[in-house]
Amino acid sequence: MPKGISERWMPLDPDPRSAAYPLMESFWPTALISLAYVVGVYSWMKIAAPKKKKAITNGHASNGNAVSKKEVAKVSSSSSYDTIKVLMVVYNIAMVFYSAFLVIEVLDLLRITGYGLGCVEFDPKDDPVQRRFIRVGYLFYFSKFLELLDTLFFLLRGKYDQVTFLHVFHHGAMPPSIWWGIKYAPGGIVYMFPLANSFVHVIMYTYYGMAALGLYRYLWWKKYLTVLQMVQFCIFIVHQGQVLTPFNWECRYPKVFPLAIVIYAVIFLVLFSNFYVQAYWRKRRLAKRVDELNGSTIANGKVMNHKKVE
Repeated sequence: MPKGISERWMPLDPDPRSAAYPLMESFWPTALISLAYVVGVYSWMKIAAPKKKKAITNGHASNGNAVSKKEVAKVSSSSSYDTIKVLMVVYNIAMVFYSAFLVIEVLDLLRITGYGLGCVEFDPKDDPVQRRFIRVGYLFYFSKFLELLDTLFFLLRGKYDQVTFLHVFHHGAMPPSIWWGIKYAPGGIVYMFPLANSFVHVIMYTYYGMAALGLYRYLWWKKYLTVLQMVQFCIFIVHQGQVLTPFNWECRYPKVFPLAIVIYAVIFLVLFSNFYVQAYWRKRRLAKRVDELNGSTIANGKVMNHKKVE
């Protein structure tokens, strides 16, 4: 492949400006951390989840009565559970501020540079503005390691139903994927990735923090978080995909990175859409159907099988 064509798709050499940051010298530490995360999560699930199921089964008294709500509440209010709740509150608040900082930084850099929604080419200059772009990109990359704690809190609280394939794939795939962009082509048009994703995470961790504080009555907007995630993926597909079209083909930014973002966005859009359908749309339809059946099967004091209602 001619050099010009190869450089259009993938830089031939790493960017020296990002070399000084921790974990950036080699890809393998990042890959091994993500692999350890996936193996650790599924090992925990394989060992702990059956024990929890067995404990619930054995939680019935010998006379067949289920464990009382009072006993469950007693377990939930144990000191270890309270400690986890405090840690969750602190963690979620910290992540709100961390994500907000990234959003503000990117917006300020866009103000300084005048970058718009169109082509933003790769800038190899080693000046304060570009170094700041690299720093923001690295902090965004590092945030993906911090977000692995989301899974830890689910596991510590026994919320194994929350640790889905979507959840593990999403968290495990991000650090190695972002590493390549920071290593070879920091800055440029991919600024939209940390900007939009961090904005979503400000809202998401606000929700998690409120949930950890027990403010459930104010969390009616949970399903809209999934909608916001899906909107984010659509933005990535359109914004990053423009450099892969004839309209912006001459944009001088390595195309492999926008292409990777588009592929990931499509995969996550499908997965999140499926989750939304399963968690909200089908559940709502089922509830509506049950209500309709309950309303239509009782008429004049009789049910469909013509037996008298007690």
